Amino acid sequence: MAWPPFVYDFGPGVDYSQQTGIPTIQPPNIQQVLTEYVPRVNSDGNENVGSVPSILFQAPLGTYVGWNIIPPGTFYAGQQVQLQGGFWPFQQTQTARMTAGDPRPSLEERYGTHKGYVCVVTAASNDAVRHGFLLVADAQTLIGFASNSNVLTGGFTPSPADTAIEDQLCSKPDAGSLTATGRVN
Repeated sequence: MAWPPFVYDFGPGVDYSQQTGIPTIQPPNIQQVLTEYVPRVNSDGNENVGSVPSILFQAPLGTYVGWNIIPPGTFYAGQQVQLQGGFWPFQQTQTARMTAGDPRPSLEERYGTHKGYVCVVTAASNDAVRHGFLLVADAQTLIGFASNSNVLTGGFTPSPADTAIEDQLCSKPDAGSLTATGRVN
């Protein structure tokens, strides 16, 4: 599905900087084939596309992609739909992950408990506010969303191992509460 980017020559009557003019060469000549760059993905399948990590990238709930697969029962079933994002959630528990054959760690394995998840979101929010990537008000909203979410709440009873993961995540200095006040210039 990947097409390399081309540099076309439509003729001298085209002003490429303004995207105006009258093409005189049809079909256009291909002057150059550009190198195509694709983002790297981490072990979750999420793209690592820059130096400003989002809270969802640091405390993911699944794999987020900028494409989707057309579902069965249609003429184009199994083909890729670009520019229509998809989301594949992580399994809630390690048992469910192993049953499903999902290689990505489950929510339980990542966060231990609901509180562990909130601690990871809080720590990531503090870091983003401190670096000037997130406003305090937006950090408060994201932490509120995490606190009110159903991540590791319904039908889940934490084990001592889950509580140990929570304790480890929540013991980090930035994990307890929003303490960052914004970037000081």
